[in-house]
Amino acid sequence: MNRRSALPLVLLALCGLALLLIARHWLAGPIEAGRQAAHERALLDLMPPGSYDNHPLTRPIALPASELLGQPAPREAWLATRASEPVAVLLPVTAQGYEGPIRLLLAIRPDGRLLASKVLEHRETPGIGDAIEPTRSPWLAGFTDVSLVDHPEAEWRVTADKGRFDQIAGATITSRAVVSALQRGLQYFDQHRRLLMEPPP
Repeated sequence: MNRRSALPLVLLALCGLALLLIARHWLAGPIEAGRQAAHERALLDLMPPGSYDNHPLTRPIALPASELLGQPAPREAWLATRASEPVAVLLPVTAQGYEGPIRLLLAIRPDGRLLASKVLEHRETPGIGDAIEPTRSPWLAGFTDVSLVDHPEAEWRVTADKGRFDQIAGATITSRAVVSALQRGLQYFDQHRRLLMEPPP
């Protein structure tokens, strides 16, 4: 192939590259927006539809390191509001499960009651400990509406430890870890209510 016959192929390749770069530039915004929306849905699906009218993830609340949250590094929480009034705080907390850390997200109402909770990440045993996932078992949903006021500290244990809450069959360690994490999350909220209930500037 001589240089003259190769020129159209080179020009075609350059045009294709230019079109690819242009498309990438124009699609970057929508792709990022889609990624952010998916991330927001993954965190905010604890909230009932229509229960808030702000964008909590755009204004995170910086939290100092705390043993109650189960991780010695700074964290972020998010405040959901409606008509500028607090609806719920989304608070991350980590438990030490049977196979490793269990990352949870709690939605706590202003009155200190647990609105909802979900598991963000875990490595518990498939078929046993993974019953903490809502698709596997309704066990975690059984903690909806609990509070520290309703249950004194001695009750925040699984029934195997003479506590108030049932454990997952065959997964006592996992259950014990999650119950402890839920209690610690509510305790953190109780101790830092003012920080968590004021929208960040």
